Amino acid sequence: MWIIILIILVLLAFVAVAWAILEQRKAAGQVADFELAKRALLNEKVDQQIQAAKKISLSGQALREYEAIQGQYSYLTKTLFAKMDQERAQAESKTAGLNVWGTKNALRRLLSLTKEAAQVQASIKDGLDNLYQQNDRHHAAIRQLHDEHEQILLRIENEPESFGPATAALADFVKQSEKNYQEYLALQHEEKAVEASEAFEALGMEAGQLTSYLQSIPMIFQTLNVKFVEQVQEIVDGKAALETRGVIFDQAAVQENLAQIDDDRLAALSALSHLKIKEATELEQQINQQIQALYELLEKEYAAYNRYFKQTDLVKQAFERISEQNHSLMIELAYLKSRFQLTHDEEKVQQEAADDIEDMVANQQEVATALSEKELLYSEACQEQEKWLTRFKELDTKQVALYKQIEAFQPALQSAKKHAADAVAQLKDLKRSLERRDLPGLPKDFLDHFFALSDEMTRLNEGVNASLVDLDGVQRQLNIVASDLDTVKEEAKTVAIQADLAVTLLQYASRYAANSSQMKQSLQEAQTMYDQDFDFAGVIELIKPILNEAEPEAYARLVANQDPVTL
Repeated sequence: MWIIILIILVLLAFVAVAWAILEQRKAAGQVADFELAKRALLNEKVDQQIQAAKKISLSGQALREYEAIQGQYSYLTKTLFAKMDQERAQAESKTAGLNVWGTKNALRRLLSLTKEAAQVQASIKDGLDNLYQQNDRHHAAIRQLHDEHEQILLRIENEPESFGPATAALADFVKQSEKNYQEYLALQHEEKAVEASEAFEALGMEAGQLTSYLQSIPMIFQTLNVKFVEQVQEIVDGKAALETRGVIFDQAAVQENLAQIDDDRLAALSALSHLKIKEATELEQQINQQIQALYELLEKEYAAYNRYFKQTDLVKQAFERISEQNHSLMIELAYLKSRFQLTHDEEKVQQEAADDIEDMVANQQEVATALSEKELLYSEACQEQEKWLTRFKELDTKQVALYKQIEAFQPALQSAKKHAADAVAQLKDLKRSLERRDLPGLPKDFLDHFFALSDEMTRLNEGVNASLVDLDGVQRQLNIVASDLDTVKEEAKTVAIQADLAVTLLQYASRYAANSSQMKQSLQEAQTMYDQDFDFAGVIELIKPILNEAEPEAYARLVANQDPVTL
């Protein structure tokens, strides 16, 4: 068994060695193929093409692209080719042994480097092609301008309405560009590459400038010399038409703006005459903003003119309303002051409103005069109207509040008289109720309160019937009477309850007088307190403990059985 396994292992080892030898021989052939691929890359003669590109008059972006191509070529020859040689040598050395996997890895790295080299070289060739094409386009554009410079000059001279003050400077620019072009051709003929390159770059810039001049100058000049002039005239005519209708303008401000527009327009034309396109463009934008501001000014004042007359009716209605209110308040206050004391500056409020109305009348006259003399703009007059309307609203609120305040005087007085009469009637009813109870008399404290209330009622009656009623004083007196009346009512009820209870106690306790000298004596004292001092509460306090001693719970039972008192 072991012999068979050994034979199998030997056969497998032989097969593996044979396979490795075959793979390594195949790999050796692939290494040779990579060497051929490198030679093919070298045969592309990219180096010659790069050297030839040096003769192109490079400038600007083209020069930067050429420098990038040089960097790519340097990377290809000094880095990638060196790495390829190194990897090829390693792969070649590994093919001599049996390390198949090491050889395959070396071949993969070599393949990757070869692909990268081919891509870099393709990029270099594309860059060179683009460089030549770009150079051809630049040369074609410059040659075209050279070929057309006579036509361009003729156009400039024959179209003064298009180029205006820039005509002479633009013609000189074209002539100088042609002179520079001839100098460039001479440098190229003399094979002065560096000087030719610099001259070509200058020509490219001049060509771009000329194209920009030919496109932008006619548009700027048309705007400055036609559009803006027409707009200014439209503003002047529109202003005159609006003034005919009655619209008022700040003449000094408008003239100042028009003068500034004219100065800026002349400055822009001067900039054009020196081919200062940026300066002319900035001035053009500035003038456009100034013109638009004048258009907006015309619209603003015209709108204010219409709004002023629309608001005039509102002002008139509001003025008539507050004037009528104030007059009514004056009449009402004149009547009320003969009947009431005015203690809350009612007349002062009315007079302040009257003064405000008078001031606004004067202000309206001033505004009307200023408008008639054209010393005030309608936009400013509208602002004054809005102030009046706001003030009218405030006065309306204040006068309505004052009217509601004084409107309540008469009802308040009538109500006070009614309450006073009611209080007197209630006090009389209370007195009659107490008199009907047939009491020997009333306690001193109660009588003091009763007569004090009578005095307060007398003062209340005097207040409501005064020749000049003080409503605040009357109201205070009403509050005092109402409070004191409630107190006296409660006290009267208490007196009645105590009187009834005192009589009950005297009658009930008398049954114990025969058997108790203390009770007899207490009853005598209590009867005196009832008949002479009218101290009903004292009677209760005196009899209560003695009765409870003689008959426990008797007092509580008597109180519980007491009839309710109604006055």
